[in-house]
Amino acid sequence: MSASETSRNDRGNKLAVTYREAADSIGVCERTIWGLVRAGQLRAFRVGKSVRIPVAELERFVSETTASV
Repeated sequence: MSASETSRNDRGNKLAVTYREAADSIGVCERTIWGLVRAGQLRAFRVGKSVRIPVAELERFVSETTASV
């Protein structure tokens, strides 16, 4: 699998997304995602030169963040 391809689960959904896709999915700017990863609030992983954020990690972050509001 090349860095430009993204793994999908058995339902065809992406397992991990780019910073831009992560930002779009939760309605923030890409820079905010970078800051959250840098601060350790979101986990990301590197595949070659690409960085991906697991969708489950985004779901965890949103769930924990909305629970504290």
